[in-house]
Amino acid sequence: MSARPEGPSPNLESRKHPDRRTRGSSTQAPHRARLSGFARYALRRLLLIPAQLVFVLLILYLVIDVPVALTKTPPESLVAIDQGFYQMVFNLFTGNWGSTSYWPGQTGFLSLHLPWIQVFAYYIPASVQLAVFALPIAAVLAYPVSLLAGWSRRPGVDAPARFVTLTAALLPVFVVGTLVLNALFFTYLDYIQDAPSQGLIPSSYWFFTHGGYPSWILYHFATQPTGFPLADAVIHHAWDVAAITFMKTLIQASVVAVAYVAIFFRHARSIARSIRDEVFIVGARSRGISERTLLWRHAARAVAPSFLLVFALTIPEYLGVQFAVEVAFVDQSGFGYLIFASLSGGNLSPVVPLVFLIAIVVLVWALIVDLIAIRLDPRGVTGR
Repeated sequence: MSARPEGPSPNLESRKHPDRRTRGSSTQAPHRARLSGFARYALRRLLLIPAQLVFVLLILYLVIDVPVALTKTPPESLVAIDQGFYQMVFNLFTGNWGSTSYWPGQTGFLSLHLPWIQVFAYYIPASVQLAVFALPIAAVLAYPVSLLAGWSRRPGVDAPARFVTLTAALLPVFVVGTLVLNALFFTYLDYIQDAPSQGLIPSSYWFFTHGGYPSWILYHFATQPTGFPLADAVIHHAWDVAAITFMKTLIQASVVAVAYVAIFFRHARSIARSIRDEVFIVGARSRGISERTLLWRHAARAVAPSFLLVFALTIPEYLGVQFAVEVAFVDQSGFGYLIFASLSGGNLSPVVPLVFLIAIVVLVWALIVDLIAIRLDPRGVTGR
């Protein structure tokens, strides 16, 4: 009769502690599955972008080109219309966006024959620089205001926030920008000897009184080598230009941020209000945790992914706000002013590539924000 080994039986030990044998795998398998689900979702969204762009182009083609083709004498055939759409899609995806003989600049319409894609490259950096300033300001304003107004049930907190944001939403962005510009104009002109409008870099009047434009500024608004006015001024050690550029960018960015917060607040406030009744908040409150800790530590983390998704959904509204502010400030280095001047001048040739470029920006940025929100709250992957 063989002797039984001393010590507890492995089977008995595993029955007492059933999680010991699978503890390593149980903690790692969900992590691998979550990464796999996240990667699959990101790939699906990325592959969907070209189809979305083609759909947008189809709508534009039906609205702009098809009516013109049907009014010709004789009208174009359906085969020619289809071939025209396929050619338009091919040209846009391959960068053949056509050429222009003029476009708006600080000294009027410039009459150089350049491809539209190169003209866009002159205007995009200034708008990107403005967004880099405006978005953090908007986040600093929108996040705590929406969270506090949605969390608090006291009329003294929620009512003033709703009144201010609703008033800001009722006023057109162009009007708000014009009011701020008029309020700052004479004070800014007295102290800086420059106009707060006419682009992010100093105006032509300032340069003419300070020795003229340097060689690294093209067409009185496009800077080299990076294209970003503030960065190029620092690279060339033009500290006066850098200071004025920083100030003008900050002024425009503040107006963009305040106008956008009014739009963001209407969506985000309801999210913050619903978090009060979540189970983990009620349980933490029953344990005696203070309302301030619940708000700024627990609720603030919980609503962050939802706030990011709201921002992703309101990206078109943000772009509309920024473009309107650029027009109000006569920012002739901005992408919004290029759109406004082209359309008001009757030049419709850049309309399709402009919409195509804006659609790319909206779709890619929405994807990035959506993926960041999912990483902050991985539970969202399972429902997508």
